[in-house]
Order: sequence, then C-alpha cells, then structure tokens
Amino acid sequence: MAHAPHLLVELELPPSGDGPITRPPPGANAKIVAIYDYWRRIAPAPGVLPARQHLDPVDIPKLLSNVWLLDVVGAPQRFRTRLVGTALQRAGIPLRPGVFIDDPVPPTLKETMLSRIREITASRQPQWRRGRPFLPHATEVFEIERIFLPLAADGWTVDMLLCLSVLYESTGKEW
Repeated sequence: MAHAPHLLVELELPPSGDGPITRPPPGANAKIVAIYDYWRRIAPAPGVLPARQHLDPVDIPKLLSNVWLLDVVGAPQRFRTRLVGTALQRAGIPLRPGVFIDDPVPPTLKETMLSRIREITASRQPQWRRGRPFLPHATEVFEIERIFLPLAADGWTVDMLLCLSVLYESTGKEW
C-alpha cells in the first residue's frame, strides 16, 4: 500500500524556536519540560554539562518512548543515532541505531538541519523547536516539538545529544 505524500513537504509552517534556549518556552509540552529539568538536575556542577553516564533510564520511564540519542562523530561533525524511542519508531521515523541522522533527510533540508545541530555542539546550549519535521514520518504526523540537550563526557566538549520529540496530529493532539 503506497503512502500519500507527507503533507508537511507541501506546507510551509513557520517554525518556532530554532535557537539556543535557557529554558523551554511557556506552553512547551510537559515531556519537553520534564526532560529539560532532568538534564539540568543531573549536571555534575554549575556550568558543567552532564554526560551519558549521568543518565539513568529508571529516572525517566514516562519519557523513554520519545527519547533518542545522537553521537557526535568526526570532523566535520556528523550525528549518528544511538537510540530511538518506540513512539518515534511507531511514527515511521527512518532512523535506527547506527544510522547518520542526515542520511534520510531530503537534500534541500540537509544543511539547514545539520547547521542547527552543529550550533548546539558549538554553543553547548539546548535548542527547542516546534514546526514541521525534517525527517519523513507517518502521514498523520503533522508537527513535531523537540528539544536537543548537549551531553559531554568531559563536562565541556559535546559528544552526544539527548533528544526528545513529541509528535502531533493536524488536530493538535499528541500522536
């Protein structure tokens, strides 16, 4: 059975966010706020980024299906998927562990997406966005809200991103 073209490829929704944040904006999904607060709580000291070793899935069981992890590798930087939550898998996101995030992205969006992620690694600041997805999903996914949170094994150099995505139908209901 062939899928209908993804509606968001044809629609140009103005995204909100796309820059470093110090806190999720008012009205952000509760899951976004929860993962952000958790990320802040596990930081080993003020001004020091938490690392993968500080994450404990037992602490965030209700968020795990929306969580994904990206490894920062190489120069120029590329971003390889380490983990993809089940909610994202059910939505048909074309990422699996070991896949580089830019491989399934349409060429016209690839550099935009990569530059935003590289900005996170350079600034060491979280980034929040709500708008159309860059990656193809199930046709019912109309909008995505996501947060990328930098992690650093040495507390400073970003080597991984803790990500959480919330998917929405066209009605605004969480997918």
